[in-house]
Amino acid sequence: MATSRQQPNIAYKVVTQDLRSLGLKRNPTILTFPIGEWVYENGLLRRTKEDRGGIWVARTMGNARHLAKYMRNKRDTETRIFRSEIGERLYENSYRVKTDKVRMLEELI
Repeated sequence: MATSRQQPNIAYKVVTQDLRSLGLKRNPTILTFPIGEWVYENGLLRRTKEDRGGIWVARTMGNARHLAKYMRNKRDTETRIFRSEIGERLYENSYRVKTDKVRMLEELI
């Protein structure tokens, strides 16, 4: 009997040009995301909508583009978007997911 491989959790990570967190909602935890390497949240993980306690990613490419547009228009910050593999889904809503780890795979924009 063949074993089935579990499909990776895919989401979209929006980062600054130098591959750092966007710092939205005054988040003091700014992480750097090297391409192809897992980045883990170092603090206490929270399974709530609180901004702290996880790493946020966009659920869809459309949501990622919207966030990039917001950063360009409201914060005068250019961004990059990556298709990314994520770890455990700690919390999610209609446009974003909070996870415990992220690995950026392929730059899309």
